[in-house]
Amino acid sequence: MTTISDRSVRNGKYPPRTDRLANNYRNNNMPPNKIPTLTVWLLVSSSLSAAPTSETLPEEPSSVMPFLVFGVAAIVVGVLLITGLTLWSRKQDEITNMMYFCIDSLINTRNKTKRYRAAKELGRTKNPGALLVLIDVINDESAEEGIRKAAGDALLEMSQKYRRFKRVIRELLAATEDKDHERVVELLKTHFEHEEKEYVQSAYVIGRELVRLKKYADAREWLRIAEVRNRKFPMYVDQIRALTAKCNRHLCAEGDMAFKAGDFHLANERFALAAHGLSLEVSNQFAYYLRAACVYCKLEEFENASQAILQALHHDQETDTALELNKLVNKLLNLVRDNAQAKEEHQNLSNELDRFVNQTMDSLSTRHSQIR
Repeated sequence: MTTISDRSVRNGKYPPRTDRLANNYRNNNMPPNKIPTLTVWLLVSSSLSAAPTSETLPEEPSSVMPFLVFGVAAIVVGVLLITGLTLWSRKQDEITNMMYFCIDSLINTRNKTKRYRAAKELGRTKNPGALLVLIDVINDESAEEGIRKAAGDALLEMSQKYRRFKRVIRELLAATEDKDHERVVELLKTHFEHEEKEYVQSAYVIGRELVRLKKYADAREWLRIAEVRNRKFPMYVDQIRALTAKCNRHLCAEGDMAFKAGDFHLANERFALAAHGLSLEVSNQFAYYLRAACVYCKLEEFENASQAILQALHHDQETDTALELNKLVNKLLNLVRDNAQAKEEHQNLSNELDRFVNQTMDSLSTRHSQIR
């Protein structure tokens, strides 16, 4: 049965319903956030209004409607989800950037007001990186007492909101108060070094605590880890470099003491560890290759000693001393001990080399102690 409104539409007396709705939208300036709802409603209304005219067709077009409505609804929901995720992602980026700005201000800025403000803002976050920075500050004995107190207050505020690390924060604060460096290292390793995400702050603080414990070999390794992690967001460049240099000086001193005590394998290990990753300038300052050559001479590994001497000459490390040592080592290498006289000559040459090596190491050790 055809209704009056349908005949009016076909006779042109009234415009189709979709046109009337579109005109109403333009006239009433409908807000943009109503568009997805309007689109679905228009499609459903248009299909319903067209249904009576298609009753004579043998097919059932109404069976297509659920799929059409579902498709449109899925598109609208997808658009809304994408928009929401985009806005959320931007918000997270803003929060992350602000956090790193506060971290950088707290670590590298000398302005007291900015540092106090940065500490307070970090205390309001729920982020392990911010937590570790505040731990770094309260454990930094060179920092001003006021800054350390501000960081401690920020940690207490964070512990009220960040339940996941509430107990850890309390334990770290207690260990810092007691100057229990081993406990600080243990807590940081347990709670922050087994996460999927790696933090430069934890590796750096562990390294610094190990320096205070005079475990320079272990500290050097953790500082190396911190240096690698620091490449993404370089915040601890100067701090890592300063602590690494301190470790290298002590490792070199430990090598010198091991050499004097006759533990040449330990001396070689300490010298090699100190030299790992050194710049050419610092390596020349400590005359690493010449030290290594002296150790190899004591171990009677003259081929290795010869190679180390060549490196020392190549890098201009104590050139005169290296040339004299090279002469003695080459004589030993070329000496054929096939008779009694040659054996005696070899013994005399070995004694001369031993005296020269001891004299060289004494000179290097004395100079190194003055540098420290």
